[in-house]
Amino acid sequence: MNARNKRVTYVTVLLVIAVVSALRLVLDLRSGDTEAATVWIALLVVLAIVAVTLLVVVRRVTACARHAARHRPGSVVVPGFTTAEMPDIARHQGATARGWMTMGGSPVAVVVTPTELEVWGRRDDAPRWVVQRTPDGVTDGPAVYGGREVPAVWAHDGLAAVVFVPAYRPLRATAGTVGTDISRAVAELSGTASAAEAR
Repeated sequence: MNARNKRVTYVTVLLVIAVVSALRLVLDLRSGDTEAATVWIALLVVLAIVAVTLLVVVRRVTACARHAARHRPGSVVVPGFTTAEMPDIARHQGATARGWMTMGGSPVAVVVTPTELEVWGRRDDAPRWVVQRTPDGVTDGPAVYGGREVPAVWAHDGLAAVVFVPAYRPLRATAGTVGTDISRAVAELSGTASAAEAR
């Protein structure tokens, strides 16, 4: 199942649960069962909060990558979410960690230039810092994301670094479930990705 079909399935399941919950709510209210109605109201509120939160997160990471791409037309841009290590790395680089949560999960984009990897936050007008591209400077490894370790991409040059969870599929990345996205990001950042992989 491709990413588009998974999104459609996810949205369909949410809609079905919402419709069933709304119908049960109406039936319980008509029968005078306010206790059951309260449960259905709570479920609908939780569903709405989850749906809106996920929509906002997906839009922010996509917008961050598009914004960085506008500043670097024609460059490869890898979308992602920060890890808990990123605010400390930013401070070490003398850069701002403004807008980044300490536990990770904030939108970030890494732009690949011929000699550098540029780290962009949302709405930045310039990269926050750069990592020089070096042989074997991009690897995969665990990083802290939301209080647990998940697979992440690490890029370093001996002085600067960036570590993030790639978000080619933002909904999956929000849960730290990235699968083959790690190897794709490593290939794109190191410049070994084929044209087909880079799409």
